Amino acid sequence: MRHGGWRCAGVLLGSRGRGPAAPGNIVLIMRFHPVCGDDVSVVCEDFAGEREALEAVAQALDERRSLVLTRARYDRQADENGVIINLANVVSVRVSTTDTAAAGQYL
Repeated sequence: MRHGGWRCAGVLLGSRGRGPAAPGNIVLIMRFHPVCGDDVSVVCEDFAGEREALEAVAQALDERRSLVLTRARYDRQADENGVIINLANVVSVRVSTTDTAAAGQYL
């Protein structure tokens, strides 16, 4: 722990999505498919690219912990917030710079 917050994916957790995005970060659409229920779509600016986002998801899965995003919006809402995704019941994740059917299959 450092100054009252945790570090994950190179950002200080607990910042509640405030402040400028890290230089080089891009807007990504992360779509989570749970075991049962509807997909959850999150737009975030926590990562420099798709590969970095997938590596963060894989690491969180390997460590059996939730994925923490500090600069995220549900389904393109205007408000940016911190979001915690419980990956325990997620069976697949798709990360893309576009949110269309042509973006590809779940990973």
